[in-house]
Amino acid sequence: GSSCGGGSAPPSECSPGSFAATAGLSECASCAGGTYQGESNATSCLPCVEGSYCAEGASAPLPCVAGSYSTATNLTAAGECTDASPGHFATTGSTQQTACAKGSYTDAYGQGACTPCAGG
Repeated sequence: GSSCGGGSAPPSECSPGSFAATAGLSECASCAGGTYQGESNATSCLPCVEGSYCAEGASAPLPCVAGSYSTATNLTAAGECTDASPGHFATTGSTQQTACAKGSYTDAYGQGACTPCAGG
């Protein structure tokens, strides 16, 4: 979880979003896309979490935006989250889309909420 710069300098800790798998490495490596590490001085990265994505070097998962969802744990960008289908919505960080309630609708992909039907 730390790296040595050479000479007699003490090892430096790897910052969140990076790791050193072996003690004494000359530099820390960034976490690969689809993984993250929130702690300093880590020796590995963690898989991303459902409903989120993790870019390269992530120190925390970022949620899928409203209107999209995911159950995958290896996404690297927001665009990899799945858009909610017409008739469904997804809130920020969703792991599944939800059908609109009776009396409401969506008529497009990627909606974060349903629209109430007009009276009549």
